Formats: sequence, C-alpha cells, structure tokens
Amino acid sequence: MLEPELLNAPKEKLRANSKNGRTQYYIRSDPSDRSGKYVRHEDLPLAAAIAQRDYDAALRNVAGRELAAIRELQQTWDDGTVEELYDKLTPARRGLVVPRFVSDEEFVRQWLAEPYQRPGFKEGAPEFYSTKGLRVRSKSEALLADLYDSLGIPMKYECPLTLWNGRVLHPDFTLLNVPERMVFIQEHFGLVDDPAYMNQVVRKINDLQLSGWYPGVNMIMTFETKDSPLDMRLARDLIRRFLL
Repeated sequence: MLEPELLNAPKEKLRANSKNGRTQYYIRSDPSDRSGKYVRHEDLPLAAAIAQRDYDAALRNVAGRELAAIRELQQTWDDGTVEELYDKLTPARRGLVVPRFVSDEEFVRQWLAEPYQRPGFKEGAPEFYSTKGLRVRSKSEALLADLYDSLGIPMKYECPLTLWNGRVLHPDFTLLNVPERMVFIQEHFGLVDDPAYMNQVVRKINDLQLSGWYPGVNMIMTFETKDSPLDMRLARDLIRRFLL
C-alpha cells in the first residue's frame, strides 16, 4: 500500500534537536555528516517529506509483522474455535456434555428456549399480529416485532421482569445483543400526549432504573403521540446502535 510513496520519497536523513523549548531540524545528505544542514523555513516541506517517509517505513514494517501474526493465528483455527467445538460433537455426545463455551447460535437457541409466561389479552381487545403471527397489543408493536425479525434480533415479547420492589413487570420486548451476549429491554410508549398515561410512564421508568435498567445502556425507549407516530427510521438506528 505504501510502496509507491516510499519509492519516490527523498533519500536524505533527518535529525531533530530541541533547544530552549524550540525544535531545530537538520537534513543529512551524506551519511558521514553527523550534523547535517540546518533546515530553514523554505526547506520545511523537504523535512516533512523525510519524516513522513520514516513514519511510512515504520508503519509498513509493523503492519507486515501484524499481518504475519494474523496469518499464523488463522492457521491455528483450522480445527475451529473453542466456541465451535461443542457444535462439532455428534448429537449423542452433545447429550452427555456440558459445554464450557457455546457458539452464538447455540447461545441464542438456549436463550430463546427459556420458558416464560406472558400475560393474556382481555376479551375483546383489538388484535394485532406481526408477520410471523406473534400477537401484540398495538400496530406499532407489530411493526417493531417485524423489524427485529427482519434484522435477526433474538426477541421475547412481554417476558416477565422482577423489579427492585418485587413487582413483576412485562416489558414490551426483551432483546439479545448476540455479539455482546447482553440482554436489553425495549419499551414503546404510545400515548405520551395523555397526561394520565405519562404519570404511569414516569413511575415505570423510575422503577426500571432502580432495578438496573437504564436508557441508552440496556434499555431502549420509543415514543409516539396521535400526531407523531412511531418513527421507524429512529427505531432502526437504535437497533443498529445497541443490538448489532
């Protein structure tokens, strides 16, 4: 990558000397000249070109060593990583083994397989469904469920969560950041122009924070009013920021 620049770079050597808080530069054209020629203002571009050459040469050497180390490490992965070893066992052996490390796929499978009880729906309540047939409580929640499915975000709907005071809450969505193996909750507040509803929202957010769930850390919040519907672009940005 740096070969053309290095090939055309100046051949001189550069010496820097600090004196009385000022830096002076000297260019050495002859290797036998230990002092060099003082760099005046008009010669600073040449000094900068020499310094850039030395930096680029050092960068090339370090990058080359890093690349060699990466290639050597890749060769050790021919038999797979520790996370993949469990998946390579036969089903009969997997049934006898407690994995020390599991792949992301196995981690997601186990997380989704954990049983939980969802609250029911009141008789006559409006019915909203995601594309995959998950019944939710609003059109916006159906849109969010479809968004999570489309982006491959592991999701649980209204999974119970015990708060600091022992009360059980059912967040709209419980989500898994697979690369970090970190659980998030997502609450959608759909009537924030209703004062009575907002009083409940404030209490819920306070209880969640007292229980260790913080917006922008492990909790995602979305909002809408009658005049400002759910912004799906913002929802997608939040997913990319916290879950992918």
